[in-house]
Order: sequence, then C-alpha cells, then structure tokens
Amino acid sequence: MTPHCHPFVRVAALIAVLALAPVGRAQSPQNFDDLAARAQALVDSKPIEAADLFKQALAIRPEWAEGWLYYGACLYQLERYAEATDAFRKGIALAPNKGTAWAFLGLAEAEMDNADQAIADIQKGEGLGLAGNWPFEVAVRVKAAQLMARSSSFDEATAQLVPLAKKGENSPELQQTMGLCATAVPQALSELSPERRAVVALAGKAAWDLVSQRPTEAAASYRELLQRYPDEPGVHYAYGLFFMETDLKAAFVEFGKEVQKYPQNWTAEVVYGSMQGRNGDTDGALLSLRQALKSAPPKYRWLCHAELGRANLTAGNLDASISEFETAERLMGANAQIHFFLSQAYRRAGRKADAQRETAEFEKLKAQEDPLGVPGLKAYTFGADK
Repeated sequence: MTPHCHPFVRVAALIAVLALAPVGRAQSPQNFDDLAARAQALVDSKPIEAADLFKQALAIRPEWAEGWLYYGACLYQLERYAEATDAFRKGIALAPNKGTAWAFLGLAEAEMDNADQAIADIQKGEGLGLAGNWPFEVAVRVKAAQLMARSSSFDEATAQLVPLAKKGENSPELQQTMGLCATAVPQALSELSPERRAVVALAGKAAWDLVSQRPTEAAASYRELLQRYPDEPGVHYAYGLFFMETDLKAAFVEFGKEVQKYPQNWTAEVVYGSMQGRNGDTDGALLSLRQALKSAPPKYRWLCHAELGRANLTAGNLDASISEFETAERLMGANAQIHFFLSQAYRRAGRKADAQRETAEFEKLKAQEDPLGVPGLKAYTFGADK
C-alpha cells in the first residue's frame, strides 16, 4: 500500500508530534536501543519498516510513551487508522499532556468517521498546545473545521479558521472550507459537484478576504459571487453575512432572498426570523422560525425554540413564549440567555418565584457561558442583549 495522508501532515506534522524526549539509552537493552534508533530514522521515509521496528521495540518496552506516539504516526501515514488510534491512546495514557498527540489522535478518529470524538480530542490538543508547528496546526484546524461544518456548527468551524487566515494562510483547502461555512453547506468538499465546488471556492475567497482585513478585495469578491452565482444555495446568505457589520438593511434583503429561494437553509431562516421580529413583524418572524425548526439539526433546535420564545414574548403570547423557552432550556440548559428571557416571561405572567429562580441561574451562568452559534446569529439573534 502506498502511504498517503494530508499534505500538511505528511512530514511536518510527524516532526511536531514526534519531537519528544529522545530515547534514553541508560539501563536499556541494546536490542531496544538499536530498534528504536532505526525506527526513528525511518519514520518519514519508510513508514512501513518504521512501524514494524517500533512494534518490536514496544514489545520490549511497552511503557515507552514516545514509541507509541511514533508508532501511531507511522500507522496514520499508512492509513491504518484503527491501529493508529489504539497506539495514540496508549501513548497518551503514558504521556497525557502532549497536545500534538491528542490532536493526531483526533485526526485518526476523523478518518474513522468518529466526528464528535475527533473534535473533542483535537480541541483537547489545541488546549494543551500544538508545539508551535505551523503546518501541523493548519492541518488540525482545517480538519476540525470540516468536521464542525458537517454538523452545521458553522460558527465553531469559522473560529477554527480565522486565526489561520489572520496569519496569512491561504491554501485552497482552507479557503474552500471557509466557503462551506459562508454558504452554510453541511457537506464534505469531496461530496460536492465541480460546479458547486466552484461556488464554495469563490465564497471562501470572499470570506478569507474579509477575515484577512482586505475590505476592498472582499467587497469585490462578494459582488463577483453574487453576479456569477445569483441562484445558487447559500450565496445570498453569504452576501447577507458580509453586510451584517455595515448595512443591516442590505443584510435583511439578502437573507430574505435566500429564504425565499431556499427555505431549507435553516441558518438563514433563523437570522431572517430574528431580524423580522426586531423590525416589528412578529407574524413573519414566527413563520420563519417555525420553518427553521423543521430543517435545523437536533443540536440546534434549542436555538429555534429560544428565538420562537422571543418572538412570542414580543407578540404578547406569554403561554407560547414560556413553552418555547422551557423547551429551549431542556435542550440547552447551560445557555444563560435562555434563563434570562424565561425569567422575563415568567415575570410578565406573574410567576414571581419562577422568575427569581431563572434570574439566579442566569447570574450563575453568564460569566462562564460560551454558547453554540451559527454564522450571523451573534449580532442579531438570541444572545444579542447581553
């Protein structure tokens, strides 16, 4: 089998993960020393031979943490992801504070379609630090963003990519992944048709220009996106996001065009519904938000219920508002803003004790909260009134 892995991971990432303590020779069997030295010398050039040598060395010294991590990296190169995952876990059990090892474990888990665990382990690695290896950090962040986008966590995915763009990283894969987020496409790049990939690529370039603080280039890229692909899903949504910081009226118009053409774009429906409510159109807001609820993935239904609660509260529908907020609270009890608005609804309904309880919970959570979100929601939807 021909070794293959992500172009960033191939050489540089191995160095990042494997730049650990050198193999000690004191009080070591000569056979182990020889196997370990030969294996390390072949990590990048001959991973098949290196993996066999590491396996032999680990049979002699199974407590060699670095050896398990080297072994896992070789197996990853060879696309033996289940074995790589097992090796990384054994190494991490012996050396739990190496961020690169956790991140590489996440990369291996991602190849096994274990997205949730992969994201958790990558984030654990990021928290511990990725050894200052830029190519490896790029590979890890791009993979994490792609996994998050698949589950419609577009804000989280974008947050993975923004630090890369701000430092000038502009690889096609990074820009295309930004395009997935900008157009709210919960698919892998490999699943897109060539035509659709072209849309995502241009949207990604526009988003990259914007994040990289190139406003003139960003405006030109977004205009080109709209001119070339006015009827493609996500394009008006992306253009609306572009206007969110500078022209809310224009953003509202673009979101309206998106939901008219593609009502299944739940992210656009939530943003548009929230803006309708702020503009006094509560009936329109309720229709948009109910449509969003039909299409939203399970992990984001709390957001739809919360926004429905706000729209009903604005309209004076207290019973409906309380019901929606209570549903949102069951789904996402750690969100401080849900407790805040539920306390308001209870207070208006004369339920003083319930209102006090929710206010106390809001006060407890507000300082530590980092709620989930999707692109465009932070400024004009649930959580805006902090």
